[in-house]
Amino acid sequence: VRRGDYVVADIRATVHEEEVPEATRPGYLYEVGRGEFGPRLDEELEGKRAGDILRFNQVLPEGFGERAGQEVSFTVLLKEVKAKRLPPADDDFARTASEFDTLEELRADLRDKLRAAKEREADRAVRDRVLQALVERVDVELPERLVDEETERRVEAARERAARMGLTIGEVLGAQGWDELRFRADARAHAVRAIVADLVLEAVARQEGIQVTAEELGREIAAIAASLGRDPKEVAATLDRTGQIVTLAGDIIRSKALDLLVEHAEIASEGETPGRAPVAAEDDAPSGPTPSEAEP
Repeated sequence: VRRGDYVVADIRATVHEEEVPEATRPGYLYEVGRGEFGPRLDEELEGKRAGDILRFNQVLPEGFGERAGQEVSFTVLLKEVKAKRLPPADDDFARTASEFDTLEELRADLRDKLRAAKEREADRAVRDRVLQALVERVDVELPERLVDEETERRVEAARERAARMGLTIGEVLGAQGWDELRFRADARAHAVRAIVADLVLEAVARQEGIQVTAEELGREIAAIAASLGRDPKEVAATLDRTGQIVTLAGDIIRSKALDLLVEHAEIASEGETPGRAPVAAEDDAPSGPTPSEAEP
């Protein structure tokens, strides 16, 4: 691999084995030397061949929202190496590579897509901060069995992700200087936060009378079907048969509850408490669930 070459790679970024979606790219076509993930990836790729596995830590540069400046662990499986042969950037290229007739139309479309991607990233960051602020307000004792089950689900998901990269969970943890005991403790902490977050959102949904409509379910099923390349009716039948339609409805309700919280939240500006989104005054926002309301 040389600078200027293109590679196809499975790029996975984690923090304490928790995947960082903003910096994870399966089957990603990447130009070596672009520096999208910081300089270390380009340095590690040079001189490598298809089939090589790279492991390193890197502080994420600007362009990763709230993740910028955070050190993450990368595991990269190099799948293909492609020499760069670029056609001239002109209207003929635009017609060949897209549905547009001119290069300017193609560029305008790309700018719009980049702007939309940044807006989605900013929205995710706000939602995370608001939810974290609500979770920190709740003090509830969770059933051990519930926490154990969620912890095991996360551990198993991590094993499956490692297997898809051709690695064992032990290899992934070793590359990050972790052992399984520490990893399980971290997975348990994340499990507790996820369960409490669900309880908070469900309490808000009950208090505000939030429900899911058939139209909303239909849209979500259509999106799932499109991502799988399947017929929506077939997906709906499968979800109904396996009982997952109830889970999907719950996900939509919790998402709507979070939408409501975000709408009434005041995000801290620079200089205020970092990483936290203070919720608006009680008369401006739905009152958060009390511990008794959040108990299962």
